[in-house]
Amino acid sequence: MTVRSPLPEAAAPLAEAPWLDALPLQFSHFDAECRLLHCNAAFAAACGREPAALRGETLERLLGADAFAAVRPHLQAVLGGRAVQYMREHVHGDTTRWMEVRLQPAIDGGRVDGFYCLDVDRSANKIYEDRTALLEQAAGVAFWTLDLRAGVLRAEQDWIDPRRTGLPAQYAVGELLELLHEDDRAAVADALREQQLRGGVSARVEARLRRRDGTLVWTRNQALVSRRDAHGEVLELMGISTDITAERRALLELRDSEQRFRTFAELSSDWFWELDADGCFTSVSASSLRNRHVQAVRDALLGRAWDSVNPALARLPQWRALNTLMQRALPFHDLVLPYRASVGATRRWWSLSAVPMHDAGGALQGWRGVARDITEQREAEDRLYAVAYTDSLTGLHNRVGFERLLAAALEQRSDGTLLFIDLDQFKQINDNLGHGCGDRLLAEAARRVQLARRPGDITGRFGGDEFLVFTRDDADGGLAERLRVELSRPYAVDDRELRTTVSIGVAVAPRDGDRVDALLSHADAALHEAKTLGRNRVQAFTPQLQSRLQRRAELEAELLAALDDDAFELALQPIARLHAPGDWRVDSFEALARWSRPSGERVGPDEFVPILQELGEMHRFGQRITRRALRLLKRLHAETAYRGGISVNLSPSQLRAGCVDSLREELVAAELDPALLTIELTENLQVMRCSECLDTLEAIRALGAHISLDDFGVGFSSLEYLTRLPASQLKIDRAFCHGVAGDRHKAAVVHATLAMARSLGLQTIAEGVEDAVDLAWIERAGCTRVQGWALWPALSPADACALLRR
Repeated sequence: MTVRSPLPEAAAPLAEAPWLDALPLQFSHFDAECRLLHCNAAFAAACGREPAALRGETLERLLGADAFAAVRPHLQAVLGGRAVQYMREHVHGDTTRWMEVRLQPAIDGGRVDGFYCLDVDRSANKIYEDRTALLEQAAGVAFWTLDLRAGVLRAEQDWIDPRRTGLPAQYAVGELLELLHEDDRAAVADALREQQLRGGVSARVEARLRRRDGTLVWTRNQALVSRRDAHGEVLELMGISTDITAERRALLELRDSEQRFRTFAELSSDWFWELDADGCFTSVSASSLRNRHVQAVRDALLGRAWDSVNPALARLPQWRALNTLMQRALPFHDLVLPYRASVGATRRWWSLSAVPMHDAGGALQGWRGVARDITEQREAEDRLYAVAYTDSLTGLHNRVGFERLLAAALEQRSDGTLLFIDLDQFKQINDNLGHGCGDRLLAEAARRVQLARRPGDITGRFGGDEFLVFTRDDADGGLAERLRVELSRPYAVDDRELRTTVSIGVAVAPRDGDRVDALLSHADAALHEAKTLGRNRVQAFTPQLQSRLQRRAELEAELLAALDDDAFELALQPIARLHAPGDWRVDSFEALARWSRPSGERVGPDEFVPILQELGEMHRFGQRITRRALRLLKRLHAETAYRGGISVNLSPSQLRAGCVDSLREELVAAELDPALLTIELTENLQVMRCSECLDTLEAIRALGAHISLDDFGVGFSSLEYLTRLPASQLKIDRAFCHGVAGDRHKAAVVHATLAMARSLGLQTIAEGVEDAVDLAWIERAGCTRVQGWALWPALSPADACALLRR
C-alpha cells in the first residue's frame, strides 16, 4: 500500500487569487507527488468538475494512464528543477484540442516540492508558430515567481537582455533592484513589503527597467503570495508583468500633443469654442481673452445658446445660413457672420469654422470650432472695395462697379432700362473755370442722380461727365425726363450759378440687348444721337440708329484686310526714368499700333482694337505687332547705344494656348533676351475669371519677360488682381496723372497707388503726363518713371533712332 504525505496547506493563498480565474488559460498547482493542490476555474471546467472537488486528484487520474505516461519525462524534468514547455493533444469525445503546456518548478527552501502548470488552448489558431510568437513576444506578458528566502526572481521571459527576449531568466533581487529606474525603486520596495504584510492580490505598480542595451522598458506588475511556511511567513510571491512601453509612449505623446495644442491656442489670434448638443457654449479658449472685443462677450457666451445671445442677429441671412447648417449637423468653414454683443454695440465680423461631434452611435454631441475676429480685415476689404468699385469724387459706383452690378441684375432678371447721361456743357465749364469747379459740379450732379433714384435702381459714373442709371420700370421714360430736368437746374458752385443741359440715351433690355456690353453700346449710341440732334433731350435707341453702326461694319472688313496685308504701323513712345532731379532719360519704349483706312483716314486704337477683339483677331494682330516690335528693338540696339527694352500690349483673348510658344519663337528669331520684353495687360475681370489666362501669364513670367498692369486705377482695380497676377510693374492711368498737380483727389489716388506699389515691390509708371507742372508734381511724389507728352510724344521708328543718337 502506497503511503502518501498529507496535502500541504502552504498553497492555500493561491485560492485568494481571483485574477487567476480571469486568465485566458488553465492554471494548476501540483505537489511533488503530482497531486493537485489548486487550480483556476478554466482548469476545473476542462475537467468537468468543481475546483474544490479536484483537490488531491492525481495527474495520472486526470490525464489517463496513456497520456500520463507520455508526459512523464516532462514531469521528471520539472521536478528536477527545470522549466518545461511542450504541446500535447487532448482528445475528449469527438473533439481534439491542442494545448500548450508550461511547467514551472515550485521551489521551497532550495528544493523542488511541486510544480505550476499553465495550459493554453492553441487549437483555435491554425498556424501554431504565429500564435506562440504572439503570446511570447507581442503580448508582452511575463509570468514570474520571487523566492524571498533565496532572493531570486525567476521570469518566464527575459526582458532585460534583448538577445534573450522570450527565453526564461533568473535574477538576484539585488541585481533586479539595480536595474530598476532610481525613481521607481522605492515604490517597488514598498509594494513588496505591503504585499508580504497584506497578502491577496497586490495593487498594480508601474516601474521602469533598464535593459542591457541601455533602453528603458515600462512594466505594469501585479503579484500575490504563493507560498508561506508553517508560521505564516511569506516564502514566495507569484506575479505577472506586462510590457506597457508602447502604451506609456503613446500617453506621453498624447500629453505632448495636448500641450502643443494648448500652447498654439494660447499664441493664436483665433479662439476656440465648443457647444453642447443643445447649442450652448461650454468652452471658450483662454487665448480669446487677449482680444478685448471677444473678452467683452465671453461671459455672455458661456452657458448660453449661440442663437440667444442677441436674438436680433437671427434675422440676418448669414445667421440663418448658420442655423440651417447646424440643424443639418453639417460642418462649415470660414463662414463670415456679423455680430453685436447687444443692441447699439459696435458691429464686429467673425469668421467661423466648425465640425459636429458625434458619439459612437452617431448621435450629435455638440460642436467644436474655431473663430477669428476679422473686423479689421473686413473693414479693409470694404475700403478696398470702395477704391475698386466706387468713384472717389461722387461716391457713385465707378464704371467697373456699375457694370458688375448691372451684369448681376441682368442675370437675375432680363428686363430693365439703361440711361446713359451726359452733361452737355461740362467741358466748357471745366476748361474755363478749372477742374476744382468742375469736380464740385459733378459731385452735385451725382447727388441729384442719387436723390432721383428709386429702390432697386443702380447708379454709377461712367467717367468724365457721364452717368449711368439702370432701373427696372421706366417704360414711359418718366425717370429719364425727370433726371434731365433735375440735372438741368442751375448749380451753385463757388458763388457762381452754373447751368448745363443734359442729354440722355436710353436702351431697353432685352429689346436692345440682354448683355452689359450691348446695352451700354446701344445706350451710348442713343446718347450720341441725342447730342447730334441738338442735345438737351432724351433719345431712345431705335432701329434707325443702326445706320450709325454702318461705319463699324466697314471698319471690320477693312481691318481684316489690313491683317492679311500686314498694313499696321508702329509708333514708339518713350518711357522716361529719373536719373537726377529734373533729369529724365529714355528707359524703354512702348510699341503703339497705328492704322489708316484705305481712304487715308487715321483710326485710333481706341476704335479699332475693340473691333478686332470682337472679331476674335486679337491673337493674330498681337503676333504681328509683337514680331514687328521685337524686330524694331533689335534695330535700335544695332543702330544706337540703346540697350533698353520694349513694351507691347496684350488683351485677355491673346492669353491662350500657344501664346508663350509664339513669344519664345519671336524672341529667338530676334536674338533678344526675354527680359527686354514687357507685356502690358489692361486690368480686366476676364483675366481673373480665366485660369488659362493666369497660367499663361505665369508661363510668360517664367520665360523671363515682365508683366505690367496698364491703365491701373480705372479698370478692374483689385488687390486680389495684384496678388494673383505675376506682375512686376503697374502704370497709373492718365485719368489720374493728367492734371494731378491741381486735383487733390487725383493726388490722393496717385499717392496711395505709389505707396501700395512700393509695399508690393512693384515698379510704377505715370501715364499721360502732359505738362511740366504735372511732371514736377509726379517727380516730387516719388514716381521715377513717366510716359507722356510732357517729355516725348509717340515717335516714328526713325525719330526714335534720332532721339537715341542725341
